[in-house]
Amino acid sequence: MRQGSFPSSDASSQATRPMLGVLKVPFGLKAGRMWSPKQVAAGRECGCVCPACEAPLVAKAADSTCRRPHFAHLTMTDCRAGYETALHRKAKELLAEHAALLLPAWDGEADMPNPPQLQDDTGQWMSGTRVEFPSRTAGLRNIRLEEAQGDYTPDVIAEDEAGELLIEIRVSHAVDPLKRRRIQSEGKRLIEIDLSRLDPDALQDDVRLVQAVLHAPENRVWLACPEATDAWRESFRALKAQVAQRNLEIAQLRQRQEEAQRAQARAADHTQAQQAERLAQRERYRAQERAPYQEALEDLPTLVSIARIETLLAEYLARDGEEADQLIAQIPSQTVQQAVRHYGTHAWLYQVHPRLWQGACYHRFVLGQPAGSQFNQRELARWVMQRFGRDEVLFSLFRAQYSFRDRARKAGFQKRRISHWAFTDLENRQVPDFYKPINAFVDRLVYAGALQPVPGLLGEIRINDAM
Repeated sequence: MRQGSFPSSDASSQATRPMLGVLKVPFGLKAGRMWSPKQVAAGRECGCVCPACEAPLVAKAADSTCRRPHFAHLTMTDCRAGYETALHRKAKELLAEHAALLLPAWDGEADMPNPPQLQDDTGQWMSGTRVEFPSRTAGLRNIRLEEAQGDYTPDVIAEDEAGELLIEIRVSHAVDPLKRRRIQSEGKRLIEIDLSRLDPDALQDDVRLVQAVLHAPENRVWLACPEATDAWRESFRALKAQVAQRNLEIAQLRQRQEEAQRAQARAADHTQAQQAERLAQRERYRAQERAPYQEALEDLPTLVSIARIETLLAEYLARDGEEADQLIAQIPSQTVQQAVRHYGTHAWLYQVHPRLWQGACYHRFVLGQPAGSQFNQRELARWVMQRFGRDEVLFSLFRAQYSFRDRARKAGFQKRRISHWAFTDLENRQVPDFYKPINAFVDRLVYAGALQPVPGLLGEIRINDAM
């Protein structure tokens, strides 16, 4: 720690702070001036008295048994203010002799942060203009010591280029808060020079003592600085105005945001209402579209159940099996016979056993026909349903699907799957395709070599050599 400096923490302060009640008197009073032990004769011949109790002192030199030069009372006394009064008076004497003083920088107070800061309504901190009030060395004139100012008496009153300046020397006690507020309210300037943590060795070092009293920036503070605090208040007023304007803008922005949110909510409600209405309209239209098929749709699960299909096939086989076998036996090709005997999932739709309608189709459209003659699969399908019949309930649902696909295509939709929008997905899957068994039968005959598709003509079939 450099000479004249002071510890910053309370713990270190207590470790180095002089114990005022036990320290010896550092300066003696003689002829109205303060003297150090080195400046006067040793012992009783020093001619000094205690500045506190005015009792005779004895000068103790450094070469004595004492560690530091000091004064001691000649006789036992209960004086405990000698150290404080001596240092206090010596500091004032130095001020008067040198007529110059380093004034501290003002950088805010506990209730005046520099720069001033405020939070806006969003919690964001805003800062005002920083008050720049640097330290400076002031020449002093018209210096008065202990001159009463009404009901309080400053240690020193002086004048510099800025006007009157009050100076307090702190050795043990800080300036009373009431006294400080009184001086502040009167618009006067007041600084405090804190010597309470002065290194005892500095008391007998003239250079260090002068530095501590007059020039050390770290041990002095403004207790009242109207110029700085007025500038701070002006900055604070400007900051309040800025924050008020900012809060107004925030309020306006929030209002616009709330209005926008309300508008969005209204638009969303309107859109939701429109969607709900469209959905309701769609459901009403769907109900209208389903109405003609409602009874059939209710029966659909039963009509396509595995149990019903197995029952029908058994009944058809018992009724049609012999006739079907006779027709198939007349086909020359064993390969074609196998193709005619085989049938797929929905081949039961035409009111007879699949082998019967497939054998009859082969006799009607293929057997005995000249090679190269043609027919269309649609003709075959119409003939089968006219000749043998069909499940009309299921066919009504299939025709509804087929018609809807045609309508969708005419409306410009690329719709391939046979389905009806008013039916559920399950219902659309359950409705059998009445053309698939015919198409599957033709595909088997093509695979057997009896037929071949005509390229470029949908559903057109050419007969090969009779088989």
